[in-house]
Amino acid sequence: MNHLPREGDFVLTTDDLIFDVKGMCHPPDRIISFVRYVPDSEGNRFRNGIPYTKIYDLEDRFHFLKERFPHYIYFDPVFQRTLQGVPLTRVKQIFDPVMKLKTLHDAGPRDTLEEAALHLATSLATPPEVLGISGSILMGMHTEQSDIDLVIYGKKEGIKAFQRLQTLRATGKVDALNRFHAQEKALFRWGSSLKTLIEIEQHKLLHGFFEGSEYFIRLVPLSFEPYGSVQYIPQYKATLTGWIEDDSESIFTPCCYGLSDSSISHVTRLISFRGRYCEQVTSGEKIIARGTVEKVCTPSGEFYHMVLGDMTDFLLPADVSCSVLEK
Repeated sequence: MNHLPREGDFVLTTDDLIFDVKGMCHPPDRIISFVRYVPDSEGNRFRNGIPYTKIYDLEDRFHFLKERFPHYIYFDPVFQRTLQGVPLTRVKQIFDPVMKLKTLHDAGPRDTLEEAALHLATSLATPPEVLGISGSILMGMHTEQSDIDLVIYGKKEGIKAFQRLQTLRATGKVDALNRFHAQEKALFRWGSSLKTLIEIEQHKLLHGFFEGSEYFIRLVPLSFEPYGSVQYIPQYKATLTGWIEDDSESIFTPCCYGLSDSSISHVTRLISFRGRYCEQVTSGEKIIARGTVEKVCTPSGEFYHMVLGDMTDFLLPADVSCSVLEK
């Protein structure tokens, strides 16, 4: 691997835990990442003869580590919050999505899911040096029900891929989530299956179906502030209303939305590293959001934004939020 750890990479630890890397900015002594697969004698996924179970819920991931491997939980002095991360001394191997996709292309697919993943990657017409496959396929631990998790590095190529997805969706080459799957997503993410929430999930281009398999695509800009050059200081939990002024960064990981007429006047943008918030709302839409108001201190000045990511956080159109919040 000829790059620093980045979004989409996976880390195998000396404890045989598997973490997925978050973001591009990491402290010098560890990799910010969240546990995803853990050894389990009753697990249904295997790697090198070891059975694994996948942990989906963020809260469950913290609970697992706290109970059994607390050395992977730490307080980050730059982000000023408790995070998960793998100390460099406990890294056994780092897995690169770009190299995995190249290996699949050269060796050929072993099953129908890998074949569909290769077809989707080819359909995006993205340069191979910035296109990779992450998730369970990266680790060789996928099942027939697994999804296709692609990642594209670089803003310019990400925009091109998104435009290509628009064409593929319009011509029926890729499909939106059907109503059943969209309802499942809405219930899981927002605790409601209101028609509007289902339609939001079906509208998303970065998430859908291709050749019978569910896919999710992350577009990851390569530019980032070096660790420690910017200080992030959480202030308080809050709920705000406002109007989306700029959704041009909504397709990326992290995604960002510019706000106007915010009910918390000094908060002018929303940001999240979680894929559920990509393509969630659009410019000109009135929204309600709950998250952590954070002070950001840069060499050129200070500003405030709201971070969306905790289990109780949300970003919803204002006209549907009341009925959701009442549930």
